[in-house]
Amino acid sequence: MPVKKLRRSGPRRFPPLAFHAALRRASGSAMAAAMLALLAAGAGAIVPAESTGTTAPSALPAAAATFKPGDELQRLQFEGRAQPDVATVELLRYADTLHEDDPRWLETMLEVGSEYVGLNEGDQVEQIAARIEALSDRLPLALPSAMLLRGQWMQTHGEVSKAERQIIEASALLPANPPDYLRLRLLMSSAYVKNRGGHYDEAMLRYNQALKLVDETGPIWRRIDLRTLIANVLQDAGQADKAAEIAREEMRLATESADEYGIAAAYNTRAIQLTQSNDGAAVLADWRAALEHARLGGNRHQIAVGMANIADYYLRHGEFQTAYDLSEKALPLALQAGDLSAQSVALANKGLALIAMKRKDEGLPLVRQSASLDERSATATDISQSQFELGGYLERAGYLDDALVAYHQYRQMRDELNQQDRQRALIELQEGFANEKRQHELDMLSREGRLKDEEIVHHDLQIKQWTAAGIASLLLLAVLGVLARRLRVRNQLLSVSNEQLRIQAEIDPLTGLSNRHHLQAAMAQRPGRALEGALFLLDVDHFKQINDQCGHAGGDTVLVEIARRLRHTLRDADMIVRWGGEEFLILVRPLPPAEAEALAQRLLCALADTPVMHEGRPVAVSASIGFGLFPMRTSAPPELAIHWERAISLVDTAMYMAKARGRNGACRIARIDAATDAELEQIIEHVEQSERDGRVELRFQHGPAPRGVITPAPRPLEDLRAPTRGAEVS
Repeated sequence: MPVKKLRRSGPRRFPPLAFHAALRRASGSAMAAAMLALLAAGAGAIVPAESTGTTAPSALPAAAATFKPGDELQRLQFEGRAQPDVATVELLRYADTLHEDDPRWLETMLEVGSEYVGLNEGDQVEQIAARIEALSDRLPLALPSAMLLRGQWMQTHGEVSKAERQIIEASALLPANPPDYLRLRLLMSSAYVKNRGGHYDEAMLRYNQALKLVDETGPIWRRIDLRTLIANVLQDAGQADKAAEIAREEMRLATESADEYGIAAAYNTRAIQLTQSNDGAAVLADWRAALEHARLGGNRHQIAVGMANIADYYLRHGEFQTAYDLSEKALPLALQAGDLSAQSVALANKGLALIAMKRKDEGLPLVRQSASLDERSATATDISQSQFELGGYLERAGYLDDALVAYHQYRQMRDELNQQDRQRALIELQEGFANEKRQHELDMLSREGRLKDEEIVHHDLQIKQWTAAGIASLLLLAVLGVLARRLRVRNQLLSVSNEQLRIQAEIDPLTGLSNRHHLQAAMAQRPGRALEGALFLLDVDHFKQINDQCGHAGGDTVLVEIARRLRHTLRDADMIVRWGGEEFLILVRPLPPAEAEALAQRLLCALADTPVMHEGRPVAVSASIGFGLFPMRTSAPPELAIHWERAISLVDTAMYMAKARGRNGACRIARIDAATDAELEQIIEHVEQSERDGRVELRFQHGPAPRGVITPAPRPLEDLRAPTRGAEVS
């Protein structure tokens, strides 16, 4: 499960702050996998010299010797690829030797700021930006440079819309022909925000402009690094053939220039592209080659990351003792490197390995210690996924009560994240409109300025000053009238786009189903917002295994096909919502209990009867379903009216109960005895206990055995515990 940025499901990806900074941090997991190959072959671990506290000797590749004495800035930029902390100190020292009016000073300070962005030193980034901005009264490029640097920081911390606005404003302040280094940074930052928004065509347009500029004026190592980033974007966009072509260019340039760091990056790029194939030997061979060429630039951070990722590899492949032993070795390296994320991963791996070896009391404290570190260094999504992974290991080890607690905590975290995502999406939508409008205004002002300048030049030597002023005023009024009309048309188009976006915001782009926004809007129109109808929550079983075996493209194929089958099974009037990830919510008209159970059975059969085909290969699919009829039946009239959000919590709990009975089944909450909201909340929180107390009645039914080929599923929970008392299995 992709839990932390250092590990789990494949090589790491980082935004292009500067070419060397992005490439440096993109190679961490690949080095880890290569170290795994070397360790398995008996080559031994590559570690820094513990007695001296230094890294491996000759940390810079031999290609560094090709720099001339006058190329100090370029040499330091090159050095920053492998040793950003050392390069940052030397860059500051070099900047002190330059006068602030020297163009090299501004370029050097921008490089320092980019290195601090890569090192996650936010305070230092702002200090550098403020120092640059303070000179804006005499350096025309100072203000746009400071804005661009702040935009780089924003784009790496999830504030993509704000970063885009910074880039737009910085572009407006630049002269027509800015220095190549500034134009290059602007193109790279703009390409990144477009890529983050899923606008791959616009991103590649800017990347290609940057590539042309670098190929014409940049050193060969920049040409290598940029191709690394472009190959990654093409791979993400599903352009595997083009990505492979760029990777071959990258390898050729790196080999011809004897750039060891570049060669390692090229092998790493190719290994990333091969991860979706079944040729594990080729992937490991490329990772081994990447490490062979990269170890001259090794440092404690990379080694700590590598050891942690190796331990995770063994953990995911069931070699728990080996994972534990490697985590033991990784933890001191992470502590020496001062890397909170690497420490967290090492602790988590140790704890999960112990849990898998039936040593829960020893393992759980380590996992909680890891979670405590994550609160300081990881994202909320990482933390929630860690909780889900913990639940999986507890479940497979037989600690079912603890697993259910972990899953409940994961569900609560994910609901909070979904709420934050909705708020963030609204803010980004508003900021996106503002950015578009601002860009349009700047384009209009720029066009207006060009027209006015041309008019003045054309008439300046032909007529007297008062005649020229009069004509220019008339022309300006005419131009402003044209611009005003165009602006009105543009505003009308924006209004239309706004309405289209509002509609699109309620549609899931992958499956074409409704999303959470649509359900919330529909529920907001209901009196009292009490739910009426049959509500089903469907969760695809073992979806992570499908992603692991078939890749994310295979997972998307499965989700699209599930959406198609749900539409085919249900009526046009029924509401089908992609609730999140691999979950689907279905709301139909009020049904008698027998018809609702029959519908649940049809849904189970629709998914499990026929495998999903992906690239000519069958993939077995099944689901767990929780459902209920609302208003809910109680032991005595009247029926219980339940708010739609609490109704979803109820069927969500029922869905987890279906999973606890072995998955590929459905659980209906047939009756619930609650007179107040407080009693209802208590029952939702403790369904199993409430069932034993007779306050809840659950009915279970099983789906058909799924057909197809997929990685073997973990041992079903129904093999590990007796059926819940009072449940009926149909």
